[in-house]
Amino acid sequence: LTDDEDDKSIGTVSAILFYILALQTGLTGLEPEKRFVRLCRNFCLLFTALLHFIHNIVNPLLMSLSASHNPSLHRHVRALAVCLFLIVYPMSLLAYLWSHHPMSTWLLAVSAFSVEVIVKVVVSLLIYALFLIDAYRSTFWEKLDDYVYYIRAFGNTVEFCFGIFLFFNGAWILMFESGGAIRAGMMGIHAYFNIWCEARAGWSVFMKRRTAVNKIESLPEASDHQLARLDDVCAICYQEMRTA
Repeated sequence: LTDDEDDKSIGTVSAILFYILALQTGLTGLEPEKRFVRLCRNFCLLFTALLHFIHNIVNPLLMSLSASHNPSLHRHVRALAVCLFLIVYPMSLLAYLWSHHPMSTWLLAVSAFSVEVIVKVVVSLLIYALFLIDAYRSTFWEKLDDYVYYIRAFGNTVEFCFGIFLFFNGAWILMFESGGAIRAGMMGIHAYFNIWCEARAGWSVFMKRRTAVNKIESLPEASDHQLARLDDVCAICYQEMRTA
C-alpha cells in the first residue's frame, strides 16, 4: 500500500511521540503501579495519533486512485480496507474506554483524537466518491469543485475546533493536574501550528475563493444564441460549452 520510506517513518514518528508523552507525563518518576497505568494511557494516545499518520498516507493514494480512473480493483479494495479500519478501530476503542473508565482529561483527549480521525476518513471517502463518479461521467461536472471545497471546509473546520478543544484540555491539565515546562512548551507549539497557522491558512483560502467567486459572478452570462453561433468548446477542459 505504501513505500518503504513511509513504513520506516512510522517507526520514527512512534518513537518520538512516545518520548514526548513520557516527558510530559513524568513517566520515569512515577511509582510502578501508577507508571503502568500511565504507560497504558500513553499507548492509547500514541495509537490514536498513529491513526492520523496512517490517514495521511492513505489519503493521497485514495485521491490518485479516484482521479486517475485506475481499473485495478485490488488497489481500491486495499485502500478502502485501511479506511474501514480507521473508522472501526477508533469507534471500538471509544466504546470500550467510555464503558470502563470515568470521564477525565486523558479520556477526552483520546476521544477528540479518535473522533477527529473518523471525520477525516469520512471526508476523504466522500471526496474519493465524488472523484470516482466524475471519472465515469461522460460530461463535465461543473459543481464538482464546489462540492469538494464544501466537504474539505467542513473537515478542516471540525479539525480546527478539535484543535482548540485539545488546547483548553491541555491548559486544564497544565494548571490543575500536572504542570511542567515541557507540557507548556508543547502547548505553545500546538497553539501556533495547529491553531494559529491553520486559522490563518483557512482564512486565506476563504478570502481567495470569495474573490474568485465574485469575479466569476461579475462576468456576463452568454445567451443560448451566442453559444449556438460560436459552437465552441471550453478553453480549459475542452468540453462542449452548454453555459458560459
